[in-house]
Amino acid sequence: MSKVLFTIALLSSTLILPLTARADAMDDFLLTGNGEIITFTLPASPPGNLTTCPPGALSCLPGSQTDFSVSTLVTINGVSAIESIDFPTFRFGGGLSLGLDPGRLFGNQQLFTPDAANPTFLIGTFDLTQTNPNPKGDPPFFDYTVVISPDVSTAPTPEPSTLALLTTGILGLVARARRRTARD
Repeated sequence: MSKVLFTIALLSSTLILPLTARADAMDDFLLTGNGEIITFTLPASPPGNLTTCPPGALSCLPGSQTDFSVSTLVTINGVSAIESIDFPTFRFGGGLSLGLDPGRLFGNQQLFTPDAANPTFLIGTFDLTQTNPNPKGDPPFFDYTVVISPDVSTAPTPEPSTLALLTTGILGLVARARRRTARD
C-alpha cells in the first residue's frame, strides 16, 4: 500500500509543481506629463474586485465598486515610495488615481479589459488628463501620456530549473518501474 501511495505522490508532484512554478507576466507603466515621469510595474492580470457594475448602469455611482486598487512601488521623478493606485471603470471614463499627497487623478481612458472583476491591462499608449493637479480651487487640466508595455525581464515560459525538476521526477519514476520489473 505504501508503494502505491509513494508512486502516486511522486507522479502528482512531477505534474503539478511545474504548473505552479511559472511567473505571472508583468506590465510596465510609464506616465509622463507636466514635467513628471511616473513609473511602476504591475501584474498583467492583477486580482480584481468581486463585484462590478456594467458601464452606464444607474447603480454605478462614484464610490461604488466599479474599480480595483493595488499598492506597489511607484517612482516619481526618481523618488520611489509605496503608493495606492485605483483603476476606475465607470467614474471619469476610466484612467488611474494615485494615492499621493496630494492625490492625482488621471482620467478619460479605460486601461484594462474586460471588467474590474477580472482585469487585464491593455498594451499601448493612452492619452490621459490630470483632472485634479491642485486640490485647492478649480485646477487647470494637464495632458499626460501613459505607455503600458510588457515587462521583458519576466519569462512567460518555465525556468530551466523547473524543467530539470520535471525531468528528474520522470526519470525517477522510470528507474523505479525498471527496478520493480527486474525484481519480479
